[in-house]
Amino acid sequence: MSLSLIDYASLLLVMVIGLPHGAFDNVLGYLLGYGKNRAGFLCFSAAYLGLAGIVYLAWLMVPTISLACFLGYSLVHFGLGDVASLQPSPSQQEGNSWLNRAISHDVRRWVMIIAHGGLVTLFVPAYHVDTVSWLFVLLAGDGAQLIITIIAPLSYIWAASLIVICAIAVFQPPYRRSAIELILLTLCLAILPPLAGFALYFCAVHSRRHFQHIWQDITAVLPPRAALMLAGGLTITSWILALALFINQPAIDGVDAAILRSVFILLAALTVPHMLLVDMLFRPRSVAKHSS
Repeated sequence: MSLSLIDYASLLLVMVIGLPHGAFDNVLGYLLGYGKNRAGFLCFSAAYLGLAGIVYLAWLMVPTISLACFLGYSLVHFGLGDVASLQPSPSQQEGNSWLNRAISHDVRRWVMIIAHGGLVTLFVPAYHVDTVSWLFVLLAGDGAQLIITIIAPLSYIWAASLIVICAIAVFQPPYRRSAIELILLTLCLAILPPLAGFALYFCAVHSRRHFQHIWQDITAVLPPRAALMLAGGLTITSWILALALFINQPAIDGVDAAILRSVFILLAALTVPHMLLVDMLFRPRSVAKHSS
């Protein structure tokens, strides 16, 4: 088994379209007050790159555990991004009081996080089990097959969350957008090869949604051209890091493994500081600001 042209094209889309959505993190740091002077910017950058470096070193030492953790925190990060755009507010859930009592707003939030975040982290590995098993082995060695074994039962939890959201949508129309998106994406991810499905979700759903969410806040303090230039510089830096990762891969493992590891180890390393910044610091403050 080897990577196809579709797989190579999918990885290229991830690097060219998907990866740059995190390149605005330095601007988000500035908005949060971490880059308004040189010392603050250096501390922010050191913490960000330090976290990414720790993840990279962990992948070198314990690749199977690192891959499992990557899937876990990606599920939460993807789910939180989708829920921020799709979950109705409590005021929009008025009516059907029996349903509101049976499933609280917070419970629905976590059901949606699992349903949306689990699309590429649980459903795709469980549905395309043979191909994903091969990809996981390329990424983290033979021990990665254990992850597939663990994902199999977890995929039933994902399926249950999908059913719950669809059932809620029957009685509460504000949830129908979430249910329709889940159904359509599930069909697309079932049809497409795993890497193509990941590229579709990562680029067209997650990255686009993140960009739309942050752009208003960014352009409130920076001219659009300046923000894009800052993001462009960090994107090019990320590509250089990916090239360095590729060059550093053992030649004996082959080109496919080198390319796959270069892309996903970089994503895994950058996702940790990106997730902490966006989901724990920026988004709560942004929500509070726009709701006040």
